[in-house]
Amino acid sequence: MRNISHYVMTLPLIVGLPFATNTVRADDFNNGVNYYAQGDFASALDSFKNAAEKGNADAQFNLGLMYLNGEGVVQDYKQAMKWFEQSASQGNVRAQVNIGRMYAKGKGVLSNHGVAASWFKKAAEQGYADAQYSLGILYVTGTGVARDYGRAKELFQQAANQGNASGQYQLGLIYLKGRGVAINLVTAYKWLILAGDYDDSAIFRKFVEAKMSKEEISEAQALAQEWKPEKTAE
Repeated sequence: MRNISHYVMTLPLIVGLPFATNTVRADDFNNGVNYYAQGDFASALDSFKNAAEKGNADAQFNLGLMYLNGEGVVQDYKQAMKWFEQSASQGNVRAQVNIGRMYAKGKGVLSNHGVAASWFKKAAEQGYADAQYSLGILYVTGTGVARDYGRAKELFQQAANQGNASGQYQLGLIYLKGRGVAINLVTAYKWLILAGDYDDSAIFRKFVEAKMSKEEISEAQALAQEWKPEKTAE
């Protein structure tokens, strides 16, 4: 579970408080993270459930993921949705995005891209890069929302500025193809460089290179090297 949340566990370290001051609810969550790291999914599930039932939003999210992926428990999309919804109601952006993805893919619910878009929007408005990227894709394809390349570009830009490779890749394509913006090969190449190995970035980099002068390539490379990400949403 690569997206498992550790934030309640690490927060005391950030603010300089010792673990001894944690509540029982936080201890249950920490135990769940530790059990999960050890591969003891059954114990992790129990610990996350204890914390989730006491209102811990990150535990609710992790519990939802375990039901979604069938880790330590039989895969159950309805249970996953239940816990994601409880976590999302407390503003957990990861839960909001996963609800959106479940509606987009029809997992445990009827596929509904309009509902998916509304959930992506909730998380995107909190600055969560994955949500900005996901909502941008819907605007590019006109799925669940009216097609709007300008809005898609804005969302991809917001995600890309945080170092989100998928957003950087899509932003590169936006400038390459001139969707909602003027074609700009230098800017396209810059973002495709920053996207690294994501998806077909390498293929498109070669495609763009063939259309650019050496000076343009050098300019894009310098821009990519100078680029620094903005602070990401927690």
